[in-house]
Amino acid sequence: MSKLTVRLLLCAMVTGPVPLAMACGYDAIYPNPFEQSWPGSLDVAMATAAAISDRKLDPVPKITGPDGFSRSYQWLNQLKGSLKDGQLPGNVSILLVDSGLWSRVRGKESLLLQTHTEGPARQDRIMLTSEAGIQALLSGQLSVVQAKQLGLLVIEDDPDDAFSQSLDRALSQETS
Repeated sequence: MSKLTVRLLLCAMVTGPVPLAMACGYDAIYPNPFEQSWPGSLDVAMATAAAISDRKLDPVPKITGPDGFSRSYQWLNQLKGSLKDGQLPGNVSILLVDSGLWSRVRGKESLLLQTHTEGPARQDRIMLTSEAGIQALLSGQLSVVQAKQLGLLVIEDDPDDAFSQSLDRALSQETS
């Protein structure tokens, strides 16, 4: 064996396989979503299905693979822009419950979007929503208050609703 082959094998052995915690529904190796879910994510998924069934929420076409990830990335990037424009702090972890995609917006003045994160960082505020939920928020179909009332959006660690109210103002400015 050549030295290059030996080095590549050693690197592969040391780094191991890609951890499943970073996989999502857009990847071919996504694990059982009920094993990987965050508390409350099943409630958001069920509320999304009910809101679509009751015609309170427009469905979004199911897109898998790289195209689905690209669409979700665009939504998340738009949400990051709304957070920045609304001068909301970063350190927000977002779970799209249908795909299991964890993403994180971090920073203070300059916000950075990270996708395929392993979950929330310890100091992060956590947002749970679905693809249809984030699309409705960004398009102005639903306000943050309406999305929370329907169970389509959960924001953890927001006892006085200050973050929710600021997010609602930022999103309404984007859609007006």
